[in-house]
Amino acid sequence: MIKMKHCLFFLLVALVVTGAAEAKAPKTAGKSKARITEAYYRLTAAAEGPTWAVVRDVPADVKGATVYLLESADAAGQREMAGGAELPSQLDDLNGDGIFDELVFPVEFEAGEPLGVRVEYSSVPAIHDYKPLVNAQMWWKNPDKTLTEKSLLASDKDDMYRKLHHHGPAFESEYAAYRIYFDKKQSVDTYGKKQPRLELRETMWYPSDEQLAAGYGHDNLRVFGTISVGALKGWNPAGRRMEHIVDMRRREAAIRAYGPLRTVVDMRVEGWKYGGREIDMTSRYILYGGGSVVKVENRIEGEEVDALEFATGVMKIADNRVRIVRDDDSYVLETVGRDFPENDTLKWERETVGLAVWLPARQVASQIDDATSYLCQLHPAQGRVDYWFVMGWLKSAFFGSREASGEFDAFRACCLSPESRKPGFYPYPEVEVERLE
Repeated sequence: MIKMKHCLFFLLVALVVTGAAEAKAPKTAGKSKARITEAYYRLTAAAEGPTWAVVRDVPADVKGATVYLLESADAAGQREMAGGAELPSQLDDLNGDGIFDELVFPVEFEAGEPLGVRVEYSSVPAIHDYKPLVNAQMWWKNPDKTLTEKSLLASDKDDMYRKLHHHGPAFESEYAAYRIYFDKKQSVDTYGKKQPRLELRETMWYPSDEQLAAGYGHDNLRVFGTISVGALKGWNPAGRRMEHIVDMRRREAAIRAYGPLRTVVDMRVEGWKYGGREIDMTSRYILYGGGSVVKVENRIEGEEVDALEFATGVMKIADNRVRIVRDDDSYVLETVGRDFPENDTLKWERETVGLAVWLPARQVASQIDDATSYLCQLHPAQGRVDYWFVMGWLKSAFFGSREASGEFDAFRACCLSPESRKPGFYPYPEVEVERLE
């Protein structure tokens, strides 16, 4: 039997799956006409702990899926194991063509111990009752001052920032929220949670005084024209400064997945004249439930894009302390600072915020800061630049010590320190998924 030693992770699973009867017999729309196909997978990971598995060979005609954790990862005899505990899962169509591309679900590994799962793929939607752990939203401002929710918007001008409520798409877990400016900056702004819950549908990023008094979170960072945290920008080597995404043909923002387990948001720019050529770039932001860490997958298309140099990092917050850690795999920039979250310094007080990015060390060409940000310069590898970022807020009840003298250490303990970091606040172990015949 697989041991369940990380209580927080399996509490998450218990909260998501509601009803033991449904776990054994999931409902389907038009069940009598459903065609069920079983598939078995062996999962392995290089590190122990909770993480998320992603299956990318989803059959094209699938409309629903149910995932069961097996007691053995061995191929022999798996088909006799009809039972198993149901794992919450989510099917995602990531390119908008009406076909599901990925199936995602939570798993937990012990060192060197593979896992086995059985997936029931259905030809009709499977009806599950999973607790939402994430949310995403993008609101168009109508002339009459009402809002219309959108999942896809595009423009051939740099004119979307003021046409959208909270200036672009926003997404949240129970522990943090982020928004991406739909303009040349494409910066990531942050929203802290005082207690774990989804609240953007109520506060719409801008909580009222009554909501603030009731313990709701709020925007906790003034981004200005900085790198913010984890935005991918151009790099000007002669001027030794980052560059915003200007001189382009088209911009697009798309919410590819709303939940209940993860959100996926794409920001795409086409015809960006950069580095003496014209390129297209899609920046995908993935936030899983149960934590604050965001995975960024940047896909860059064009001629010889691997020779180009881009920049990302963390902004310089007022009164900040910075720490840089590099090993064979990762280049980590982390900072903690105190500043006002808004220009209104009478209503708001200084907030202590921690930011970190984990970058692939093999792609980092240099570490040259500019006046506003701590930056690393990176080269794509086969047109990809992937990394992780996170925000921590000292007012979060789940964050750690609130003592002023321990602000930096509190952020590191939550998000960075190997001894005490919390699952979901640092990069997840990658999972290798092997389909068994």
